Amino acid sequence: MSDYQLTQRKQKHILQRLAKVVSIVSIIAAFICAGYLLTLNDTDDKVMKAFFGSISFFCFTMGLVLHSIGSANLPDLTVPQDKVTHKPDPKM
Repeated sequence: MSDYQLTQRKQKHILQRLAKVVSIVSIIAAFICAGYLLTLNDTDDKVMKAFFGSISFFCFTMGLVLHSIGSANLPDLTVPQDKVTHKPDPKM
């Protein structure tokens, strides 16, 4: 095995930061849809209730998954550069 140890990244990747932002927006949208769903108690429109219920569930679960992706502490898997030194051949 290599004598190099895996180190943690110092900064999050741009896609992880984007996932964190999208997760926050998605959870906010889920709460807005769930709040609107609560106002639909008096109506008999089952399609609208099912629509807003499914959208709020989907947005909330997507927000949870993206939040866990955005807050993951990933190791730095870049391959270190080998230090190759060329010694002159004494025969030449």
